[in-house]
Amino acid sequence: MAEPIYGVLYEHQQTKKLLQYVPEESIVFLWHQDLDGVAVNGLIEAKVKAVINMYRSYSGTFQHPHVSSLLKAGIAVYDVKELHRRKDYTFDGEEMMIDQNGLYMIEGLKSYKVASLEVYDQQLVLEKDELARTHYSSSYEQFVLNTLNFAKKEQLWFQTKPQLPHCLHVMKGKHVCVVARNTNYEKDIQVLRSLLNQKNLVIIAVDGAADGLLKKRIKPHFIFGDMDSISERAMFCGATLICHQHVNGDSPGKKRVDRLGLETELIQFVGTSEDVAIMAAYWSEVSRIFLVGCRLGMEEFLEKGRPGMGATWLARIQAGAKITDLKGIHHIASSSLAFNSMLIPKVERPSMLEFVRSFIQERFYAWKKKEVL
Repeated sequence: MAEPIYGVLYEHQQTKKLLQYVPEESIVFLWHQDLDGVAVNGLIEAKVKAVINMYRSYSGTFQHPHVSSLLKAGIAVYDVKELHRRKDYTFDGEEMMIDQNGLYMIEGLKSYKVASLEVYDQQLVLEKDELARTHYSSSYEQFVLNTLNFAKKEQLWFQTKPQLPHCLHVMKGKHVCVVARNTNYEKDIQVLRSLLNQKNLVIIAVDGAADGLLKKRIKPHFIFGDMDSISERAMFCGATLICHQHVNGDSPGKKRVDRLGLETELIQFVGTSEDVAIMAAYWSEVSRIFLVGCRLGMEEFLEKGRPGMGATWLARIQAGAKITDLKGIHHIASSSLAFNSMLIPKVERPSMLEFVRSFIQERFYAWKKKEVL
């Protein structure tokens, strides 16, 4: 029988916002269908004791490794089977206990059951894996159909140059790197650190990726996005803020920037903020677009609750000739030093004998040339 887990419980409807303030050794209460890699990395980094999810942490709709990653890190994972609390109540720092698949609130010497839980173990994960495999064909077909349908509706936005802020003209003819938050993107940043520090490279951080860059002491030149996963510290780092304005005219990012008293520019466009950054770089006539962490593929979109990738597909079609995708580059290098050693071949120093021989030959040919002239 598993030992009871004690800790302080924090809850938020958005995992990325909860991770901005949750203390270490806490228990977290999420509303997150199919945990994604970025959330799991954040939970592991925050050293939480346990994850309790009101939705399915692993639904079996598509296959993903994220619950397994938490279990391997020693973090218990539970889904709520039944909740025994008022609907308008939100957990915020209460002392709690998880025992025998139940969540209990501790008040003095008494405890009250507030939820019945289903615990994840390796057996349940294997069952979810098998369920996902049975759903794969239909999930893939639906994702493709959705992508084609979205692309048909959105392709007009890519046919002509949109109105772009004047500040983006500085990118013309330069190399640009677009960095987005994704699973293990910070490991890619670490491997590419020497390249990202090149003076002539323009760095665009998509939303919270700015925090990942600043952790490595790399300051982005521009920050694009809805500004919902970025810290205030990063927003004040001095980068030019470009808020994504959606097709309906709404711009959540601008509202937050305005509240902080900062200046911003707007770009109205379809798709994700990553798509906006790639599109803006393309129409700014950059010479090359490097991508770190940018999403491409069914699993990465489904885990973010997106049933298709129309604008992303169109952006890659449009800018594909200029794109070099570096996502996952850390897999071929254990450190930036190892990566640099691959990029820069070792040059062995000549021996003293070889140096003397070369010196004599050069002098001899110089003397012969002088004699002929």
